[in-house]
Amino acid sequence: MKIADWRLMALIPVLSLALSACGVPSQYYASDKKDGVYLTLPTGWHSISQLKLNALEATSTATGAADRLALVRWQEGFSPDAKVGAKAVLNLSAPSSPVIYVRVRGLTFDETNAVSFNSLRNMIVPLTTWIDGTDTTAPEFQIFDDSPVIQKVARGVHTNYEFTVKGQPSETIDQTALVSEDRSLIYVLIVRCTTTCFDKNRAVLSKISKSFTVRGTR
Repeated sequence: MKIADWRLMALIPVLSLALSACGVPSQYYASDKKDGVYLTLPTGWHSISQLKLNALEATSTATGAADRLALVRWQEGFSPDAKVGAKAVLNLSAPSSPVIYVRVRGLTFDETNAVSFNSLRNMIVPLTTWIDGTDTTAPEFQIFDDSPVIQKVARGVHTNYEFTVKGQPSETIDQTALVSEDRSLIYVLIVRCTTTCFDKNRAVLSKISKSFTVRGTR
């Protein structure tokens, strides 16, 4: 089940956050320095490059997909599992190992006029229609957190929820989606894996989610 274009996706066995005896740092920064976007990840996680993600996204036949891809300024995936590739990052099937996806993209003219907290919540699934009951096909779901986020140059919403599609394992998603104050850029961080995986590693995954920082250009 692939996710729709710009609602793309963005984790893990428990890793030590202490410095090793050899003095190797326990974490490192991933960043888009041009746009002032940062997050902290455990050392040893591997990266799924923007080049690979762009190549896969370019195969999308969704309306406007090429235009949106042209507006991507940074996107990257991360996982402790070296077998995780672009397909695992950009589809909605629940991964058994944590997967993180971060994306910074310019908004189209129509998106600039339409972006709202609801559209930010709906990065991956149509969560707002699940909540209001208008989607009669909605799966079983539970929301753990849905709260506003205000950063230096952007604001949006953090949502942590789980859902279960019939015949598939339950998936937990922790997402932060922000729009710049001038409504020209969207910043997205998605942290996800099966609910069993997420519950086991919640402390580490929450730390990654909370590290997501948008400072803007200097």
